[in-house]
Amino acid sequence: MTVKNTTPRPRWHPSPTYHLKAPRGWINDPCAPGYDPSTGTYHLSYQCQYTHSIPLGQLLQYMLTLPPGNPKSCDWGDITWGHYTSRDGLTWKQNTQNPVLEPSEPYDDKGIFTGCLHPTGLQGEEGQLTVIYSSITNLPIHWTLPYTRNCAGLSVATSTDGGKTWQKSEQNPILEGEPEDLTVTGFRDPYLAEWPALDEMRGEASLYGFVSGGIVDGGPTVFIYAISPTDLTQWTYLGPLIDLPTGYSPSGRWGGDFGVNWECVNFMTLHNESEERPFLLMGTEGGVKPGAKEGSDQWSLWMAGSLEQTEQGPRIKPEYSGILDHGCLYAPNSYEHPITKNRIVWGWLKEDELTLARRESKGWTGYFSIPRELFLYTVENVTRTLTSSLADIGCIKATENGRGSNAVQTLGIRPLPDLQGLRRGKPGYWSNINCNAKLGKLVDTQTGSWELEATIKVSPNDQGLGLWIRHNEDLSEGAAIHFSPQNEKITVDRSKSNHEADIEKDAVSGPFTLFYSDRNGSEELEKLHLRIFCDGDVLEVFANDRFALSTMVYADGRDCTGLSWFVEGNGASETVFESVKLWENMKEVVEVDEPVVYERSQL
Repeated sequence: MTVKNTTPRPRWHPSPTYHLKAPRGWINDPCAPGYDPSTGTYHLSYQCQYTHSIPLGQLLQYMLTLPPGNPKSCDWGDITWGHYTSRDGLTWKQNTQNPVLEPSEPYDDKGIFTGCLHPTGLQGEEGQLTVIYSSITNLPIHWTLPYTRNCAGLSVATSTDGGKTWQKSEQNPILEGEPEDLTVTGFRDPYLAEWPALDEMRGEASLYGFVSGGIVDGGPTVFIYAISPTDLTQWTYLGPLIDLPTGYSPSGRWGGDFGVNWECVNFMTLHNESEERPFLLMGTEGGVKPGAKEGSDQWSLWMAGSLEQTEQGPRIKPEYSGILDHGCLYAPNSYEHPITKNRIVWGWLKEDELTLARRESKGWTGYFSIPRELFLYTVENVTRTLTSSLADIGCIKATENGRGSNAVQTLGIRPLPDLQGLRRGKPGYWSNINCNAKLGKLVDTQTGSWELEATIKVSPNDQGLGLWIRHNEDLSEGAAIHFSPQNEKITVDRSKSNHEADIEKDAVSGPFTLFYSDRNGSEELEKLHLRIFCDGDVLEVFANDRFALSTMVYADGRDCTGLSWFVEGNGASETVFESVKLWENMKEVVEVDEPVVYERSQL
């Protein structure tokens, strides 16, 4: 009898340089991002596999006691919190103690799910920190299953030593579960912050708490509470903030399906020099996601709207909406930057492409995105796009200005400007590349972690253009970042990224167009501005401060280091790569005092 070897072939998986991950094993939602003004410290926690830390000096003795394998370390389960701190919001120190929060009480014995940070004690004491988290008493929880009442409550923990240790409150759980008169599809992921726009509408000041979920036979929503800054344990229910039908999808291909249930909803007011607007971010479940495999129904969306007071309580009226990230980013969580006052968002980058065996072989799974800055993006005097009419693009608001053109608004999203501090030295630089040759090699990258900026004058007549990355000498292996002017779409083509049959290599794409604008009586097409971050297996692509796409590219080997430009189409091309800048050998963002090995506890 022949026994088939199902063990995956070992692969080269370089550890990331500037993307955060768990020290070992599973990571998912970013939790409790924020800033402690009393110590000048940024905090960022994360959901991870329930673990205990083992100092390096005890590692050999420990390893001799291990059973073969560690079958759950890179899979979801036994969820608790790990913790990072930072002095600048850019470089981070891993807390090498035991998890900062772990299941220990009857009200959270099944898991410590997503939560938020408030920079005071429970009664508003300065010099303390409070986290509010979903405390889980029953599993499984999923929008497709009947919901067990009160399986997810809210609990709090405080720290008096800058986040090194946390004490759970004797008042836990502060909420046993969902509102008594509702049957829900979900109730979790608390988010707490000030919201001056809602204060103004209600005529009173408060903190506001969101708990994400949905209502059976209703639709996805977020449950809103008012909280006094001097008693964070008292949450007064104000009602659901929004009333949407299941499968609400107002923006067509330019937006998303808001699904059945929401997770990780954040609220904020974004502004430009003259205007401000309320926004929601959310992870959605149960919606139809074009091109996704069966069962992959989660994606991150945003919604802009207007607040209104109704007899049933505060409501937000949707106006326009879109996709926060067109790839694998999920569970967005945000905070207000203490200096710039801009909104900074983190997200979880999932690795659905790998089997559990491959994840175990690698030793970890999942990452955090680079931090991104959100803002109200506005461009004046827009006349048209490459192909679509402005009215058909549901992720923008176009307002006629009476001069035959429009002011266009949408969600702005770009890498945190502070990330420039990770660059070393001068970049490689290429300018005014004429594209008649259709293809040209730029360089073989020397490291697996780099950042690229490109400014491209696009010819609308070309079928496509972009960059080949991580390719070998003859382009038989590699991945392509492709923009189609005619189809108005950015795609990461991974079909040739490796030759492993059990690694998914589907293309990842999202709609994107360029705007024509009136410039002193003549029509001018904006240039394509790309920001590309390649860090080990992780790839993040940004375009024109209003498009983001995250994915994984698993290269076939160390010889896949090529970086080239390309243009597709018949005849001579008028596309010009006006400038390309490449920074390699990026600085690392994680400091670790003592190497630690993590292993799942025996619960």
